[in-house]
Amino acid sequence: MTLATAVCQHTSRDLRTYGERYGIDYRFPTQPPAAAGQAVLRGRILELAPATGMQLVASDIEVLQRYDSCSHRPAPLSIIVMLEGRAKIGLGEQRLAFTTGMALSVRLDERNGLQAMQLPNQRIRALTLALDAPRLAATLGGKSLRPGSSLHCWQLPPGLRQQLEQALDSPLSATAARLQWQGLALQLLAHGLPPELDASSARLSPGEWQRLERVREQLQSCPARSHSLSALAELAAMSPATLRRKFQAVYGCSVFDFLRERRLELARELLLQGHGIERAAQCAGYRHANNFTTAFRQRYGYPPSSLRGAG
Repeated sequence: MTLATAVCQHTSRDLRTYGERYGIDYRFPTQPPAAAGQAVLRGRILELAPATGMQLVASDIEVLQRYDSCSHRPAPLSIIVMLEGRAKIGLGEQRLAFTTGMALSVRLDERNGLQAMQLPNQRIRALTLALDAPRLAATLGGKSLRPGSSLHCWQLPPGLRQQLEQALDSPLSATAARLQWQGLALQLLAHGLPPELDASSARLSPGEWQRLERVREQLQSCPARSHSLSALAELAAMSPATLRRKFQAVYGCSVFDFLRERRLELARELLLQGHGIERAAQCAGYRHANNFTTAFRQRYGYPPSSLRGAG
């Protein structure tokens, strides 16, 4: 459950590697280009998986140099908690000072990234809970959130803040810790549901939910296949228009946006494993490497050739 716990120094090179995994671009405006090996922050970064479809990252760090970040990956719902410290946050035209005791509920589409500026000479203790689309849909019982990016700021309840700090400062054994973090994640979700939760959205019947999951699993497991909306609608026992509408409502993206995202994720994984661009493109369902390169650059902001092992 815990992937990294040791106290250590993290350089700009380390943060960029971390950013590749989580879809975050890092910038270091005060650091000379030749100082890539110089420490930017020092402390602990823990990566936890409380349950399927949930990812929780906990940071207890000392910021040694200013660094800026911008996410470039769509996110159905993330809840960010500032237990100690401060940062400047932006999404679209929204700007706010994110300080101790505050929490953010963030939803991101492909067009907007969450921007943050971490100020130097301070300690930051923060948590980020991210839910993937299937987990969020299952948690909401078939209700949907309106499409698009949003940023909702709220105050962390004192009791919940105390529980989070205790879980970080006095960790339990592995099994008990997993149960503890599952409970805390659900509390964060309960307090942090965005106000745009569409209460008027009708719940899906169990059968509809299962049929939509059948389509999602088909796209997830076979992204290289040539999928058509009519064939997927037949798999879901729905009309194409109904599938399009209900898939968007439940998963927060269109059927083919989901497929494109899955194809690019698969290709990126293959590139990081050392496969060449042609091979990665073919395995992900792209017939032409040039089309893949264009889509990859649009999605991630850098060409596939920049990844280690890409040929």
